[in-house]
Amino acid sequence: MTQDNGFAIAQERGITLGEIGHRIVEENDLTRVWEVRLEPGEELGFHTHYHPYYVVSLGGGANEIETIFGEKIATEEPLGHTTFINDPRAIHKLTNRSDQTYLSRLIEFKSVRWVYEDDPSNPVPEQPEGGGAPEGYEAAFKEILIHAATLPWSPKSLPGLSQKMLWRNEETGASIALIRFEKGVGIPNAHSHASNQFMFCLSGQYRYIPTGTTLVAGSFYCNPIGSIHGPTVADETTVFLEIYDGPHYPVQPPWYTNEEDAH
Repeated sequence: MTQDNGFAIAQERGITLGEIGHRIVEENDLTRVWEVRLEPGEELGFHTHYHPYYVVSLGGGANEIETIFGEKIATEEPLGHTTFINDPRAIHKLTNRSDQTYLSRLIEFKSVRWVYEDDPSNPVPEQPEGGGAPEGYEAAFKEILIHAATLPWSPKSLPGLSQKMLWRNEETGASIALIRFEKGVGIPNAHSHASNQFMFCLSGQYRYIPTGTTLVAGSFYCNPIGSIHGPTVADETTVFLEIYDGPHYPVQPPWYTNEEDAH
């Protein structure tokens, strides 16, 4: 049975699907970062997603998702709210139902591409001999739901640094985690990363010593691949969401005595 994601209805109504955001902030081979900005009452028209994605709210409140089938879903996306979508969904649009501007960053993970059976521009992959889905095909459609509050903080080999790993791709090294630096703790050396690093500060104050760049609650920060930064220090106990779109470091950094902490 063919899954109905609404492409036939869109064609019948003469609806041309739009982009999933308003502008691309940054893009590389593994990720694409979009900005979504909606004034009160404004909508982002019907669109669909072809990759798993993470949304980080930089401000807003009540939103409404309406599918092409007419189903309306109320959401609350205040400052700091995050959502990870790892499954394909029906064509939909987004409307800002609050009295304030909604602003977010939507991060697509391009290493996985979803195929919609009813999308005429994306035919279903050929079945292998003997039937069944191609190897790894079904795994790409599995949802992930984690209640982070129930996870324990796992200490790393740098004293005062701990994490809650939310998602990791063992093949690419990409990961999403909550990171906590105790007050006075930081990365002691200048360094760079082997992929793009995205950080969204949830609480505290975290400072890059040479430049004075400071993350506070609600700050979004990106260290592009190869960019040298640090040392750093947490002026207050700080928690942030950290996303890598590939391996974390070119080599194991000296502040980690456990090789696993560098992944």
